Amino acid sequence: MTAEQNERDGKPGHDHDDQFVKVSISTTAGFFPEEGFNRVPVNQKVEVELKQAQKKLGIKDVEGWIATVTADGGKRDLDVTKGFRDNKLSGQVEIDWGPSEGGGG
Repeated sequence: MTAEQNERDGKPGHDHDDQFVKVSISTTAGFFPEEGFNRVPVNQKVEVELKQAQKKLGIKDVEGWIATVTADGGKRDLDVTKGFRDNKLSGQVEIDWGPSEGGGG
């Protein structure tokens, strides 16, 4: 059984946990992964995981979409061109990704 399979089964992997985050992405089209979390390196850019979600969920246009997380201080936007660590994310990360709620006038 691979570390990734163990992770999906809720069992710890064999790699150093501080070098990875568990990521789940919620969109209006569904969740990525469909169940559980993907284990990704902390230095990986957030946009890499978002592009995988876009492809898997069949989302055509993501222009104007923002990725956010909700923490103790409330909701905050992520800089998707930076890694998870650079976005001060660790452990289990649940990203909300969708159109900006800001509207025109």
